[in-house]
Amino acid sequence: MNSRQVVQIAGKEVVLSNLDKVLWPKAGLTKADLLSYYASLYPYLQPHWQGRALTVTRYPHGVEGSSFYQKNVPPGAPPWVEVCSIGEVSYVVANDLATIIWLANSGALEVHPSTYLATRPEVPSYAIIDLDPTAPLGFEAAVEVARFTRELLEELGLRGYPKLSGATGIHIYLPLAETSFEFSSELVRQIGVALKSRYPEKITLERLVKKRQGVYVDYLQNSPGKTMVGVYSPRPTPYATVSTPVSWSDLEWCRPEDFTIKTVPQWVQARGDLFRGVLQPQSLDPLLFSRTNS
Repeated sequence: MNSRQVVQIAGKEVVLSNLDKVLWPKAGLTKADLLSYYASLYPYLQPHWQGRALTVTRYPHGVEGSSFYQKNVPPGAPPWVEVCSIGEVSYVVANDLATIIWLANSGALEVHPSTYLATRPEVPSYAIIDLDPTAPLGFEAAVEVARFTRELLEELGLRGYPKLSGATGIHIYLPLAETSFEFSSELVRQIGVALKSRYPEKITLERLVKKRQGVYVDYLQNSPGKTMVGVYSPRPTPYATVSTPVSWSDLEWCRPEDFTIKTVPQWVQARGDLFRGVLQPQSLDPLLFSRTNS
């Protein structure tokens, strides 16, 4: 392939380079594969990423090389890249495919859209229940606790939507009506407290990794400055897994390695966007916290 080429995406000029660079050596996947993935998935990820501040993890030499976390828009960004300033950080905003392709070309393998819209950084769009199994536990333990979580959410009358982290964890999104980060964080903390009271040997709320036993319910991910890997984002795992939404019943059979940048496009075309319900806010009962502890 040519080392450098220019493409037009919806009237915007995007410079592509080193398309044959291998990013996932064990899977034999290149930058061209990554760009192709984003082009095919964009109609599905666009509603979830659009208008959100992006934090990315860049792997300029592939997943086996060094990486760095990037919040500020990098120098030399094309003039058409939309930027928002929140505090002292100037973030890229994901409003079109050209921006996503430009980021991917720079080695941005992992994308973390903000949990808020850039125009309203004080209002979370959803709360996230992050189920993180403590080693030596793995994905099966996260699935078991996800099942417990679903039962509790049904008791509370709440809608939750699971996605695989792309590693061993599971993220459950609760779409929110107008609320605050303080509320969303406390909501998930109380859910974690309720789960631990029911399954004390299975669940932990311990922040120190060395003291954890069981599956960690991480409610701190709901703080304003925290980020979560975005739905449909690739991960820097050896085989290019993707953080993929699944149905509750899918959790009974699926495995993280089933969902890669090669397999997810076909999966989504067949199943549609299983995360579309996250785009529909739900009201929260003001007595929720007392009900959680009952």
